[in-house]
Amino acid sequence: MATIFFEETAMATIWRGLSRVVLALAMATAAGAATGEVEYKVPALADFSGPFADVSKHLVARDAVIKWWNDNDGKKLGIKLTVKNYDTRYDGTVVASMWPGILAEMKPIIGLGLGGADLSALQQRLPNDKVPLIYAPPGYGFGWLPNQWVFNARATYVHEWVTALAWYAGQNPQKRPLKVAFLSTQSSPAFVDIVKGMDKYIKTVLEPKGIATVVVTEWIDMQPVDLSSQMKKIIDAKADVITGTANTTMAAAALRAMQLHGVNIPTIAAPWHTIWPLAQAMKSYAPWEGHMVVTGIASSTEKESKAWQFYQVLAKGYGLPAEWNPLNLLGISQGLLAVRAVEHAARKVGADKLTGTAVYEALTSSAFTEDELMGILPAMKYSKEAPFPLQNGKVRVEWVKNGKYQLATPNWLTIPSDVTKW
Repeated sequence: MATIFFEETAMATIWRGLSRVVLALAMATAAGAATGEVEYKVPALADFSGPFADVSKHLVARDAVIKWWNDNDGKKLGIKLTVKNYDTRYDGTVVASMWPGILAEMKPIIGLGLGGADLSALQQRLPNDKVPLIYAPPGYGFGWLPNQWVFNARATYVHEWVTALAWYAGQNPQKRPLKVAFLSTQSSPAFVDIVKGMDKYIKTVLEPKGIATVVVTEWIDMQPVDLSSQMKKIIDAKADVITGTANTTMAAAALRAMQLHGVNIPTIAAPWHTIWPLAQAMKSYAPWEGHMVVTGIASSTEKESKAWQFYQVLAKGYGLPAEWNPLNLLGISQGLLAVRAVEHAARKVGADKLTGTAVYEALTSSAFTEDELMGILPAMKYSKEAPFPLQNGKVRVEWVKNGKYQLATPNWLTIPSDVTKW
């Protein structure tokens, strides 16, 4: 009898516990229904164990943006976005194998990409999957295709770099064409694309106007050890500026070669290629005196801007995992474009009717203002002609002057409208 009583008591306790769980779930569901909050899941492709793990740890600043949006604009709309990061090790084969499972698990209306590895794996299938994917870095000429479901938050490297080149030519006191040298690699189609696009723009637009001319092109290894002979050719060509160094290894080798020859020829690159990352290792900006970087997002050198104020909000209240730097700015810009796209779509079709197609249509038809992009990105508008904004894009140029890393152009520079496909 004691055993039977114990079993009956135990069963009663279990049923009471289950009843409490069911009641709690019902109350939570009712509360969600009462607030009208709809949850959508956002897959985010990352690299936590591969070649870009050091970069990816900064890019997840995008997660903080989504948390902030949920607490503010998302709550007003009755929407909650839940982001989940997937470690793809920056491997296209891993991405291709994981993606069907991600679709089944997340049923996403939008996703966050990482870079070329996942882009090559997904670009052709996304129109069928009906999932727009947002990327933070600039785009490439070979991606300049219509009706794409990948969206770069910025124009191409070529759009940004020729803007900086034209600006720098305008600072030339000698009033002669700026002599440009290319120093890059043929080991990657992305690097070749940058040189090809810039070469075309210089020869067809800047050279006829007497603004700039190409004097030498040197192709090097992706991870060069010594560039002294190539640098000698650039010196002999009397180059005023070098561009094309699109990774830190090439940039460091170029700087060593200049120091060996006792010269300092300014370079133009992206913020995460030269000055900032290598100065962290060198513990000094002095070796980069006169060198430039160009960025289509807010500058990490500014600490009095709307962008800086927004960063402070994320850092203090939403667990931003990195310091104010060019890499977490990439992640923040990516997150902002994604949440604003969802927001624009929700205002058009309703919070409970969001689909990947609705977000895609919002991306390709909406005008995003600099205010709603929190000063991190300039105002932008997409079309179905290209997966990046083609008109009225803007950039800022940063450089090292008197040993200090700072803005060279306090205001946005408008990207020329005459950049054509290459």
